[in-house]
Amino acid sequence: MQTLRFNLGSAFTGIAVLTSALLGVIMYFSVQAFVLQGVRDRLADAVGLAALQMDGDLHAQLRKRADESTPAFQELRGHLKTFRDTAMDIRYAYTARRDGSGKIVFVLDAEENPSLVSHLGDVYEEATPLMRQGFLRPYGIRVEEHFHKDQWGTFLSGYAPIFRKNGELEGLLCMDITAEKVIAYERHYLRLAFLTSLGVCALAVALGVTFSRRLSRPLMALEADMSRIQVFDLDGRPEIRSRIAEVVRMKTALENMKSGLRSFRKYVPADLVAELISLRKEATLGVQKRELTIFFSDIANFTSIAERMPPEQLADNLGLYFEAMTTTLLQNRGTVDKFIGDAIMAFWGAPHPVDGHAALACRAALQCRQRAGALSAELVRAKVPPFITRIGIHTGEALVGNIGYKDRLSYTAMGDTVNLASRMESLNRHYGTGILISEATYNLVRNDFLARPVDFVAVIGRSSGVKIYELLAARSEAAKDEVAFVSLCEEGMEHYLGRNWAAARDCFQAALAARPDDRPTQILTERCAAYEKNPPPAGWQGVTAMSTK
Repeated sequence: MQTLRFNLGSAFTGIAVLTSALLGVIMYFSVQAFVLQGVRDRLADAVGLAALQMDGDLHAQLRKRADESTPAFQELRGHLKTFRDTAMDIRYAYTARRDGSGKIVFVLDAEENPSLVSHLGDVYEEATPLMRQGFLRPYGIRVEEHFHKDQWGTFLSGYAPIFRKNGELEGLLCMDITAEKVIAYERHYLRLAFLTSLGVCALAVALGVTFSRRLSRPLMALEADMSRIQVFDLDGRPEIRSRIAEVVRMKTALENMKSGLRSFRKYVPADLVAELISLRKEATLGVQKRELTIFFSDIANFTSIAERMPPEQLADNLGLYFEAMTTTLLQNRGTVDKFIGDAIMAFWGAPHPVDGHAALACRAALQCRQRAGALSAELVRAKVPPFITRIGIHTGEALVGNIGYKDRLSYTAMGDTVNLASRMESLNRHYGTGILISEATYNLVRNDFLARPVDFVAVIGRSSGVKIYELLAARSEAAKDEVAFVSLCEEGMEHYLGRNWAAARDCFQAALAARPDDRPTQILTERCAAYEKNPPPAGWQGVTAMSTK
């Protein structure tokens, strides 16, 4: 037999050099695809995020060259410049739409150079096939696979749809990265790959010589296999080849031990033991009290929809709905707790504290409503019943942590705060509303979100009343008629709780004139009329006790 030092030194050094060289060759040929894909992913993220923040209704007002002097144009162009400047490596950012003749025309251009800027209504003759596809359903973020060339240069471009509030496509937000920038990245990574490969090779050779003196490589392989045995991973068979008698005997002894442990594993819960060993701690029952914002949603008339739809189609559509809702909740830093049939429970504030969790929940609710509305529009076009989403939100202290029993745990939240959030969602059925939030949540978000008072109710299971509000919009996006409507509702509620029935009725009737089908205002108007004839007792505080969930 040859000496251990000679075998290990020669074998490990040769393998190290060969592996490093092969790795360098592979990295050289793969880095271009890696860089291009990385740039495409970043471009998709940038253009998608910018499109989500673009006001589609305001964008729709820009129709002719003269509109470039309007405040709307300047505001949106300013936003577009900000998006371009904050997104790394973006050269051009602009928006486009199809005109009446089907041509693609520019709307906004963030470019400051007068000789390069495109004006509102300029026709883009060199639009790529992928850009034209962006105006076709299904809408989504698209990024060019390869560079394309036009009169401004050679670029990699990304496109994302801009939607109006009603879900209709308004146009595309487009961003370009120059080919020179991508090539610069490729050169950087190729240089880095070469230096890394060279360094790894040198280090591996040095380690190989050192380890060969210490009998390291086969012994380390045996040690790694023993570590796997420690967590009951008994199925692997590491490739350990050696002409050293001691190493061969150790390998044989280890295989005999693994064979015995494989038999022993049939008599114990090995998976549970292995998990506890890997965590190095025991998962136990336990909860803590935290301030959370709880979110519940469900689909209106889901039972009826389920009865009229084949199970396979229902599962597919429900999957699309859950994907849209869950993605939105996660994007707003929510923790999705569970799916309960067609319902979703989520919360903010655990397992990690989240600043402004009430505002994040409200923003997520508005976005969920928008995405569910867009999905429902697609379902209606496919002659399928729409998924109308109802949402309830409440903020308060709740117990959160590991719930269950000693053999089965689930991380969730519970308590009165959770129950009240669930009741918020259920109350939408009675009031014909879409998103109801509690007074506790409203007080935390009133400066950022527009909500109108709906009622003062005592839900089932609670003796005290809680004021409930319908969440309408972010204040920065609210229309003037919405603000006026909310003002009437607030004034009417103030008179109503003050027992000034005639003044309250006048406010609610004025609100009904603006929105004749508004169910909460109808209810309050009817109550005012009834209380004028038969006033409530002296101790009345405006609380309406709900008799159903």
